[in-house]
Amino acid sequence: MLALLCVTLVACTENKCNTGELEHIIRRYNHLVIQGYRNQDMNPMQEVTTEEQARKLYHHMAALGEGQLRMESELKGIIFKKTDLRGNSDATVETEETWDFSHRKMATNEKYAEEKGFIYRMGYVLNKKDGRWMITQVNTISGTSTNTVIPWPRLDRKGNRVTPSRDNAKPANHP
Repeated sequence: MLALLCVTLVACTENKCNTGELEHIIRRYNHLVIQGYRNQDMNPMQEVTTEEQARKLYHHMAALGEGQLRMESELKGIIFKKTDLRGNSDATVETEETWDFSHRKMATNEKYAEEKGFIYRMGYVLNKKDGRWMITQVNTISGTSTNTVIPWPRLDRKGNRVTPSRDNAKPANHP
């Protein structure tokens, strides 16, 4: 009986330790995402993610850059909703994250679009390799806009802002 109790205590302590490690890795990931977009450099992401996952972030950053935009973001809060450890080397973590972010024009630093209090429900897949937890996949489960400060502008085919005329705001007449 004493041996079973010791094994249970060790397992619980180990899981608590793993949960703390996983939360630390996800917090570090979010910090590096903020820095990566700010500095236009996603290479540091490989500290906590696989090369493939870092490449996905790089492609998004590069697409913004092609549009002459840079994203600035701030993580306002994170709640760890669910952690599922499968053995000693596989885990999934669900979070609820509240973010403020804006997109700025690179040439002028003018705000192009801005959201405050955007709530993401996120799913992280982590694997332990050579004694280190690494994020192998990140999924957006849902996203909820709570305060659009500056909405994304509507653009024409040439990329110019389009302001809807009052006539276009009326519903179409049906025969």
